[in-house]
Amino acid sequence: GFRAVHAPDYTPPAAGFGADSSGRLRVPRDISKAFDFNLKFERKVTIGISVIAFLFVAGVSAAYFLFPAYREGIAFFAIAVGTAAAIVSAFYVAQSVYANVESERMTRTMSLVSEWNAASFFDAKQAVIRLMKPIADRPREERLTAIRERVGDDDALELNLTSVLNYLEHLAVLVDRGFVDEALVRELFQTNVLRYYEVLEPWIADMRNRRGKRLYKDIANLYEKWHI
Repeated sequence: GFRAVHAPDYTPPAAGFGADSSGRLRVPRDISKAFDFNLKFERKVTIGISVIAFLFVAGVSAAYFLFPAYREGIAFFAIAVGTAAAIVSAFYVAQSVYANVESERMTRTMSLVSEWNAASFFDAKQAVIRLMKPIADRPREERLTAIRERVGDDDALELNLTSVLNYLEHLAVLVDRGFVDEALVRELFQTNVLRYYEVLEPWIADMRNRRGKRLYKDIANLYEKWHI
């Protein structure tokens, strides 16, 4: 389903959490702080468990040699605790693996924001916004004709348009594969994805017809998923 964006209400694509006039995303500080806190907490917990384990082994070893009459009981106690420790260790290993996966997902999510806000990407976004703004309220076929006319022999504009679409396709692939936090990415990028795709859809469809349906497949799928 295609929805037109009317020019009088059109503003540069912005994020759910807010953006400045250039479309730069602003990530709330509480999200960044929570991410940093989780990393620090994981390090502190790991160090704390290591210290406790060292003290326990040292204490049992000392008791074994200092109290020969109780060695059998001490040995049984050490084996029982060792078994319990192995179970707890397996649990913490699983938790650590999960935490690392989540940490990597959050890192990739923050990288998407950094790449979108990068100074080197500013000119490309502005060029595409200038292309989109005057044609946003036109019928679909007129938009395709207008984009073709504007791009024409302008290699720089075509490169900028391709760069922005490639970025959004990259984002869509990461979301589809579960490599980023989709809930957060949606909060940050939903407005961008919907507005860029809605206005540029005729150009995207034309490119897919000429170069193959796999081209920009994920951004098309993400639009269908997010525009509901």
